[in-house]
Amino acid sequence: MVRSHLQTTNNARVIESNIETFVLFLLVCAAVAVLSKRIPIPFVVILAVLGVGAGSLLGTGRVTLTPPLILFILLPGLLFEAAFRLEWERLRAGLVPILALATIGVLATTAVVAFFGHLVLGLGVDAAVVFGCVVAPTDPVAVVAVFRRLGVPEQLVTIIEAESLVNDGTAVVLFTIALAAASGTTSSVPDVLLTLMRLVVVGLAIGALMGAALSWLVARVDDPQVEITVTAICAYGTYLAGDRAGASPILAVVVAAVIMGNYGRQHGMSPRTKEAVDAVWDYVTFVLNSATFLLIGFAVPWQELTSRVGAIGLAFAVVLAARAIAVYGVLGVLRPFGRHISFAWQHLLVWSGLRGAVAIALLLTLVGRGGDFDTARALAYGVVLLSIVVQGTTVGPLSRRLITSRSQSSG
Repeated sequence: MVRSHLQTTNNARVIESNIETFVLFLLVCAAVAVLSKRIPIPFVVILAVLGVGAGSLLGTGRVTLTPPLILFILLPGLLFEAAFRLEWERLRAGLVPILALATIGVLATTAVVAFFGHLVLGLGVDAAVVFGCVVAPTDPVAVVAVFRRLGVPEQLVTIIEAESLVNDGTAVVLFTIALAAASGTTSSVPDVLLTLMRLVVVGLAIGALMGAALSWLVARVDDPQVEITVTAICAYGTYLAGDRAGASPILAVVVAAVIMGNYGRQHGMSPRTKEAVDAVWDYVTFVLNSATFLLIGFAVPWQELTSRVGAIGLAFAVVLAARAIAVYGVLGVLRPFGRHISFAWQHLLVWSGLRGAVAIALLLTLVGRGGDFDTARALAYGVVLLSIVVQGTTVGPLSRRLITSRSQSSG
């Protein structure tokens, strides 16, 4: 009886402590959001820096950032909101470069980083390939808000956002295959190709079915609360369905959200519902993005990074070079086929390639592997942090300098 009472009391204290932490988190987010309007630094960059400072002072053990937290709680909502707002006309206009960058570009980035990771950084081949897969996906959250505030052309913003949504799925698939190969559990080449096809094709099919079905549902309901709930089901239900089916949940959510945003929202929601849905998802993504970047900063293994400062700087340069090779190379190949994107836009595509939540989720799965994988994990943390701080704080001035005339902004 006494033990039961003590356990109940302890549980209540844990709950109370969690609520206090959550309230403090909201206060920090609100304060940083106000501060970011007064200084020319993106909101999420400030949060990441604050997280690093808090983690170095208090210790990273106070906050546990796990792959399930990112992949099943933070990521589905962020993927859905970004894809839900993609307009099909702009998406279709840039579909070829988007898909090329998100597939061939990711492969090229991975290959270049792996090559120099082995040759220059001294990683073993397996660890170098895994490191390349980890840093290949981009996260445009910090730069898209800056671009929209500065009036950067919407078509460029669409390409940046859409590429990041698709390359998340591509990078996760490559990472899964690379880690299996490093663990010695890889099957034959035909089996790998079949697995790849299942991840992509089944993921796309699940996304299409969920998007179409839920769009059909909201078209027959005129209740903002119910329709908002359906959008949440679309985000998290589609992700879970894709994961349970052994497909790519990321691709499934992106496809479902694009269908729902361009069909369900446009043709099935009243103006009142659209306004309510947009308001709710604006707030949800504010909280999810805040949590993501604050936790990324807080979870940085500071002691591991300080002992590898030179190597991290070199790794960051390698990743930037790989991104440049991928962007200029892929778009250069497409140029003779009438898919011309101005060099000003290409420069911004290179510099806006920050690393974020997906990279952190992938590198967290390397914990405890030892050897070169621990080195690759530390390097990846450093690259993510440097990309957020260095690129995130300078992309605004760079975009002002590059996008200065109508001829440039026409792309």
